Amino acid sequence: MLNSLHVAQSGIKAMNLAFDNVSNNLANENTPGYKKRVVQLSELEILDSRFTGRGVVADEAYRITSEYMYDNILRENTKSNYYNETSRMIGNIEAMFVETEKSGFASDLDRYFQAIENLRANPNSEIYRTTYKTQGTVLVDSLQNLYSNIEKEEQLAQISLEENVLKVNNLINEIGEINEQLGRHVEASNDLLDKRDYLEKELSKYVDIEVDRTNNEYMLKVGGEIAVRYNTNIREINLVEEYVPQVDRFATTDVNGTPIDSISDQVSLDLDDEITYKLNNAHEVTVKIGESIVDALGNPVDLGNGTNVVDSSNYIRALKHKINNDPDISQKVIAYNGNYATDKDGNKVDATVVDKFLVVEARYDGEDGQFEGRVSVTKMTGATVDDRQTVFKDEYQSEEASDKVYLAVYDKEINIKSGVIKAQTENLTTNSPNNKIIDYKEKLDNLARALSDIYDKFVKEGEDEYIYGHVATDEYNGTNNIKNLNLFSGSDVKSLVFNEEAVNDLNQADLDYMAKMQWKKDIEFDGFAQDGSTLNKTSFSEFYQEIRVNISSDKENNDFLLEVQETVFQSIQYNYEQLTKVDSDEEMIDLMKFQAAYTANAKVITAADEMLQTLLNM
Repeated sequence: MLNSLHVAQSGIKAMNLAFDNVSNNLANENTPGYKKRVVQLSELEILDSRFTGRGVVADEAYRITSEYMYDNILRENTKSNYYNETSRMIGNIEAMFVETEKSGFASDLDRYFQAIENLRANPNSEIYRTTYKTQGTVLVDSLQNLYSNIEKEEQLAQISLEENVLKVNNLINEIGEINEQLGRHVEASNDLLDKRDYLEKELSKYVDIEVDRTNNEYMLKVGGEIAVRYNTNIREINLVEEYVPQVDRFATTDVNGTPIDSISDQVSLDLDDEITYKLNNAHEVTVKIGESIVDALGNPVDLGNGTNVVDSSNYIRALKHKINNDPDISQKVIAYNGNYATDKDGNKVDATVVDKFLVVEARYDGEDGQFEGRVSVTKMTGATVDDRQTVFKDEYQSEEASDKVYLAVYDKEINIKSGVIKAQTENLTTNSPNNKIIDYKEKLDNLARALSDIYDKFVKEGEDEYIYGHVATDEYNGTNNIKNLNLFSGSDVKSLVFNEEAVNDLNQADLDYMAKMQWKKDIEFDGFAQDGSTLNKTSFSEFYQEIRVNISSDKENNDFLLEVQETVFQSIQYNYEQLTKVDSDEEMIDLMKFQAAYTANAKVITAADEMLQTLLNM
C-alpha cells in the first residue's frame, strides 16, 4: 500500500511538470523562434524484488527540432532574399522608365525628331528654330534625369549595404554573447538555443552562413570564413571599397615586351603633321610638328631636349604639356610620358629627356572618373590634308575604371554567394557580370554617345549617303569638306551637352542630314556610330525601347526565379514548422491526458488514505 502511495506521488509530480510544459508551449505559441517543448516521461528503475513499479519520472523539457531541415531553411532563406533584393532594385529602376502618352524619354525623343522635320520644312522659321532649341535641351535633360535616378538607386543601395553590414555584425556579436551564456550552463538552455536559432535565421537573410554543431561545439561561417567559433572567438565583417582609376596607354610592345610609342609606330610623322588628343568628344588639344610650345605667359617651354620646337622625337612631351595645361581637359585627366614611378614623397615621376608613349590617367578614381580619349593624326603638306588616322589606346596595357565593393574578415575577401548583401555588392561592383545597374547606365551612355557622335560631324558623299560620327570623319580622306554641326558634345550622359548657339548656323543641307539620321536603322551604339563592327545596328527609338524591354525582361526573369525559390523555401519551412511549431489542439489533448493521469494518481492516494484511516479506526 505504501509503495502505491509513492507511485501515485511520482505520477502527480510528473503531471505537474507536464502541465507546466503545456502552459509554456501555449503561452509561446506565437513567439518568434520558439520551438515546441516536450517532457519525457519514463518509468523509474526497479531496485529490489518488489512486484510493483516504483512510479514515473519527468525529465527536463527538450526542444523538438531537426538540424538537417533547419540548415536547409537557412540556405534557401538566403537565396530567397537575394532574389527579393534584386527584384526590388530592378523594380525601382523599371518604374523610372514608365512612359505615358505625353511624358517620358520616348515622347521627348519623338518631339525632338518632329522639331527637326518642322525646321527642315521651313528653315527660316524662328518659331521652329526656337522649338528645336527647346526640344534639344529637353532631350538632354530627360536623359540626364533618367541617369540621375538610376544613380540615386545606386546610392541608396550603398547606404543600405552599409546599414546591413552593421546589422550582420550586431547579429554575429549577439550570437557570440549567447554562446558565452551557454558556456556557463552544464546543460544548454532551451530559450537561449531558440534565440540563437532565430538570430541565425535573421543573419541568413543578408549572407550565406554555415553552422557546425559537431561534438557540442559551435562554429558559424559567413561566406566560408569563420565568424563565430566557440564562445570567445568572434570576427566582425568589414565593408571594403576599392576604386581603380582609368589609365589609357597608347603603346604597343616590341619583341622584348617593352612598351613603345604606338602613335609613331602606326604613323610616320613629318613637318606640319598634327597630333590631336580628343577627350569625351568635347575637348581637344593639338600639337603640330614644327610649332613652338610656349606657356600661358608666352615663355618657351623646354621639351626636355633643350628646345621648345616640336619634332618627331619630342611630340609626346609636347602633347603631354598641352593636355596638362588645358583648362578643360586637365580637370578630368593628367598625362604622362610613359609609365610613371613614385618617389619617396608619393609624387609621380615620368620620363623627361626622351619620348616614351602617351599615358593618360583619370584624376578621379573609379567609375566617377571614367573618360573616353583617342589620338587623331592628320598628315599635312603645308595646308593640304593628305591623310587622317585615329590611334586608340592599347586595350591590354590600359586599365578600365572600376569600383569594387566586397566584404572581408581580417583583410581577407569573403566570397558571398547569396543574400541581400550579395545582391547589393554585385550591383555596386562595376566588373560584376550580374551588375544590372551598370548595365542600364552603360546603355544610356551609349545612347548619349551616339547622339553626340552623329549630330556633331558629317560628310555628304552622294545623293543620300553620308560619312558620320567622330571616328569616321577623323579618318575621312575624301575631297569633300567635313561639316561641323556642333549640336551635341560629350561621350556619356553626364558630359552630354546641347549647344543651342549652333542651331543658328544650320542650313538646309544640315537639316536634310539630320532628318536622314532619325530614320536610320543601322546605327552602331558602341561609341562609333559608323564603324560596322557589330551586328547591334538599330535606330535611336528602337535602341531606347530595347533598354526598356531589357529592364522589364530582367525583372520578369528574376521574379520567376524568386517565385520558384520562395516555393522551395516555404515547402521546407512548412514541413519544419509541422515538426517544431506549437499546435494548440495537440497541446489541449495532452492537457486532457495529463489531467486524467493526475486525477487517477490522486484517486490512488485518496483510496490509500481511506484504507489507512479504516485500519487506524479498527
